[in-house]
Amino acid sequence: MKIFISTDMEGLPGINAWHHVNIKDQRYLGKHLTETMQWVLEGIKSSPQNSKIDQILVCDSHSLGENIPYDFTELDDRLYLVRGGLRDYYMMAGIDSTFTTVFFIGYHAGVGALHAIMDHTYSNSAVHELRINGIRMNESTINAAFAADYDVPVSLVVGDHALVEELKPIMPDTVLVETKKGLSRFAAIMRPKNVVKRDVIEATKEALDKTEKGNVNPYKLNAPYTLEITFRSTEMADEAALTPGVERMDGYRIKYTSNSYKDILQLLLAVIYASRIATEIGR
Repeated sequence: MKIFISTDMEGLPGINAWHHVNIKDQRYLGKHLTETMQWVLEGIKSSPQNSKIDQILVCDSHSLGENIPYDFTELDDRLYLVRGGLRDYYMMAGIDSTFTTVFFIGYHAGVGALHAIMDHTYSNSAVHELRINGIRMNESTINAAFAADYDVPVSLVVGDHALVEELKPIMPDTVLVETKKGLSRFAAIMRPKNVVKRDVIEATKEALDKTEKGNVNPYKLNAPYTLEITFRSTEMADEAALTPGVERMDGYRIKYTSNSYKDILQLLLAVIYASRIATEIGR
């Protein structure tokens, strides 16, 4: 059994503002992300499935992907760490069909979700809305569909209340852990730390048991895939429309269609990265 873990930060316990997820602020960065990952590892080690697990690949996926210290791999010889950027498929770099299951740790609700902590979808500054095949997507569903392209299911998601509510109806097999409940974009009721720790440990064991029994289905979308991005400003759409195959829908919105979900994710990343260039041109 191989586990792929993609980590983010906005959905972690104890986090409620942008400076908490800044690599320059080590008070929060090292504390909450590494700590939560230690709980996940504790759940793996105490699981009846532990002896069947050969590799745990952790994809550090917040900002530049330099948030988890390399020393974290000392905790278990099965731990491998993906760090840094740029890289293909960003939050899902390194996954392939040899993996058995996927965990999303520290994930958050999609852009526009009510009372979601630091809601956004792949870019706080660029994306106003993102849809694939007409479905409003968040980072969990975008990445879960990418895992499904390899026929790998997502069995565990740890994140904020708004994300849990988004995923319940569409990923019913996935074990969900709520870390906090938003009161606004930058305020939340934090659940007690020891309670969240116990929940993460137990949820990890449950997710592995469900995986072993084949009780978690991949989150599949059907080809052809149509990506629609509504940007926050028109110059971002101007820049995206320069990409071959991209269709301009209106001032803010572009569309791209492909039979390859890999192409969809790569195009998504490319136009979001390029949007920063477009904004700088006008300054």
